[in-house]
Amino acid sequence: MVRQQRSLWLVVALAAAMSTNLFADDQVRRDGNWWRTIDASAKYAYMVGFFDGLVLGEKFSYWGKDGKVDTAYAGKVEESFEKYYSSMKNITNVQFTDGIDTFYNDYRNRRIDISSAVWIVINTIAGKTDKEIQSMTENFRKYAQ
Repeated sequence: MVRQQRSLWLVVALAAAMSTNLFADDQVRRDGNWWRTIDASAKYAYMVGFFDGLVLGEKFSYWGKDGKVDTAYAGKVEESFEKYYSSMKNITNVQFTDGIDTFYNDYRNRRIDISSAVWIVINTIAGKTDKEIQSMTENFRKYAQ
């Protein structure tokens, strides 16, 4: 049942995404300038894909060529993934979207890629100090192209 609900949600999210400019041009930078051009349903769909991508990326980290688990890496990958992913499990797509919207309201942050913005939002929700968040943000600004 849960698998069916997740599959249905993924189909709905993909349909919503395809009706927007989410996939319009793979040359478009996924940064704050792009984020501010898409509507709320596209943002929610993007976040669903983002989190599904995290789970798939975890598996890519330890799958061997034949799809079997590479035991040499699996333990470390799982440990790292659980450490960071567990901090996101109780945060909703709406919370992430609101946090990213707030982050990109500052024009100085708009060249920062979405993955970095998500990292800032996670750390903000996790209770990092304003000084720590500011330092991280300034670092991301410095290297944003």
